[in-house]
Amino acid sequence: MSLMDRLYDNLDEAKAFEISFTNFVHCYDDTCYMDFAECVCEVCDRTIQTKDFLVPKANCKKPYGILSSLDMGVNQELRDELIERFDITENDFRPVRNKKGEIVFYQITPQHVMLPIAKENGWNQLPACPKCGAVRYASHEYENEKGEFYYNISQEALRDIHDFNITCELLECYRPMYVISRRVYDFLIKKYPRTHYFPLFLKH
Repeated sequence: MSLMDRLYDNLDEAKAFEISFTNFVHCYDDTCYMDFAECVCEVCDRTIQTKDFLVPKANCKKPYGILSSLDMGVNQELRDELIERFDITENDFRPVRNKKGEIVFYQITPQHVMLPIAKENGWNQLPACPKCGAVRYASHEYENEKGEFYYNISQEALRDIHDFNITCELLECYRPMYVISRRVYDFLIKKYPRTHYFPLFLKH
């Protein structure tokens, strides 16, 4: 039985999943997020990534993980397999390097932007930044009887979904959710039964 099967009793009904890897891939001790990003608005502190993250190869012990920046990543073997099996391309990944410049991991960077799901999940739009106009949402997670989070998706958004996606809504820290299709989830959970995700169910 996979970890997800123990946490959710109705996974057969889930249509998509937010990636929520739990093992950390730490960067170098002498680096921080802002070494690879720049602030684009001093009022709302919104940032954008401008450089590839640097991570010691020794820290990339599993095929998947969450970077210190809270971005999700995979190793080259898993990246190549995802590209071969699904409607996923090299553009959906960004290299993570060590200080020698060698690629040691890949950051997941989906290019497809989902249709809105804020209404289905009761997310409230917060006031736009008075300077740059950036908008984010106060997210709300539903909980099942075991205290595990899940989300909702509309039929329209589900019809539009790709194998790799980001939400059009930006949430905390102006970050989107990273959502995979049901078929990518089925592949990953079979290959790595201890990986973790948050299911999205169809909102009727």
